[in-house]
Amino acid sequence: MRLKLKQKMMLLPAVVAVFLVAILVAFMALGARSGGVYARISSSQVPTIELSREVMHRFPGLHRNVLAAVAAKAAGGVEPLSAEVDELQSKLDLARAVPDANLQRVDELKSSLATYWTNSRAALAFAVAGDAQAASTLELVESRAAALSDALERAVEADGQAIATSYAEVAGLHSATTWTVCVLVLMCIALTVGLAYWLHREVTLPLAKLTHVATRIAEKGDLTQAIDVSAHDEVGELARGFQVMVTRLRNVPTTIQSVVTDLTSAAKTLTQASQEQVNFLTNQSRSLTEASTTIAEIAQTSSMASSRAEMVLRVAGQADAFSASGQESIEKSAEGLQQIRQRVGALVGSIGHLSDQAVHAGEIIGSVKDLADQSNVLALNAAIEAARAGEQGRGFAVVAREMRSLSGQSLQSTQRIGKILLEINQAIRQTVGIAEGDSEKMEEGIEQVLASANTLKEITTVVQESSQAARQIVASVTQQNAGIAQMTEVMTTLSSMMADVVTATMTAEQAVAQINASLGQLQELSTGFRV
Repeated sequence: MRLKLKQKMMLLPAVVAVFLVAILVAFMALGARSGGVYARISSSQVPTIELSREVMHRFPGLHRNVLAAVAAKAAGGVEPLSAEVDELQSKLDLARAVPDANLQRVDELKSSLATYWTNSRAALAFAVAGDAQAASTLELVESRAAALSDALERAVEADGQAIATSYAEVAGLHSATTWTVCVLVLMCIALTVGLAYWLHREVTLPLAKLTHVATRIAEKGDLTQAIDVSAHDEVGELARGFQVMVTRLRNVPTTIQSVVTDLTSAAKTLTQASQEQVNFLTNQSRSLTEASTTIAEIAQTSSMASSRAEMVLRVAGQADAFSASGQESIEKSAEGLQQIRQRVGALVGSIGHLSDQAVHAGEIIGSVKDLADQSNVLALNAAIEAARAGEQGRGFAVVAREMRSLSGQSLQSTQRIGKILLEINQAIRQTVGIAEGDSEKMEEGIEQVLASANTLKEITTVVQESSQAARQIVASVTQQNAGIAQMTEVMTTLSSMMADVVTATMTAEQAVAQINASLGQLQELSTGFRV
């Protein structure tokens, strides 16, 4: 029979309670029997022997009084003796009324006493009458008295023996009670010790073993200990549950070590990728700085071209003024034409220099275009690296997309500036051609100018066209300045965003360092167990 833990724990007090009840029942049963014997002694045997002894002690006095009355032949002595006999009879009646009294013996004593008194009265009557039968009757009285005395003594002895037997029975009951209680106590002690040892073996030792195993696991992380699961009670269930827990705990360090190894490898890869990303972003930031410097130089060159275009515009205005003054005064036309020739020469030189600057600006625009293409390629590479980085590179992917967008805008602005510069170059070339043609015409017909107002008008028209071309150059250069300013602003914004990306990447590198520290703690925790 397999007992549960609570049944095992209740077994010892139950056995002790059973034995206590048995001892109490034995005490009560034997006490009841002893009480019955004591009740019999006090209610029956003691009153009986007292009455018997009283009758036995008083009968010799009665007999002596009878003998004295017979010897004295006293006729009046019967009544006192009769009263004493009545008292003895009443004592015997009382003995007969005692519970469990020996009625036969009491009746025999009463009959003997009555016979003795009858004979005694007859002897006294014969003695008083002087009858010769007095002697024989007196002998009969003597024999009756002796027989009654013997009967009373036997009765007293029988009552004493009965009392002795009752006391012996009481003593036996006391002895039986003592032995019974001692046996029950010894049996209770033996069973208690046996049950205590059994509980120690079935409950205390398994619990002590489990406590020892739990203590070693808690203090030393030793998961190699064997666990006894042979018990079939709650302790066994606890041991089996503890064994399942230890088995699972044995898998925990191995799993943690495997996870730590994988995470360490991933952290190393992520750290290397982060460092490469920082290096790449540093190079990209350096490239953006160089591009910003180049854009600043382009802006400065564009500003110079704008100044030169304004100077051409002023020269064209002056040419218009000279042309007007030439129309008003033909006499001064030669001198004015000479001045115009000189100014046209200067204009041709300025326009040529402006053409060279426009060509140089076109080369710079080409460099800017190459830089924009390079930025676009770098942004594409950055997007690829961000995609490799997964969740850690999501923020960098957004920056890469913004870089590509800015690179596209820079390319579009560069294309617009290149187109504008091409138009400026074409206008400058047209102006140079016109200026050179005018100069040749002025050289060929400077002597004929005074006589030909129509030729002067054509020169005025040519100068006006040159002024208009100069205005177009100024407008184009102004647009170029606006585009370069916009490009400069974009490059500044891109540099700021690149700095933010570098900061975010460094923050990610710090997070990877924290992950490495946490992995070290996990490694230390997993090595704290022995499996």
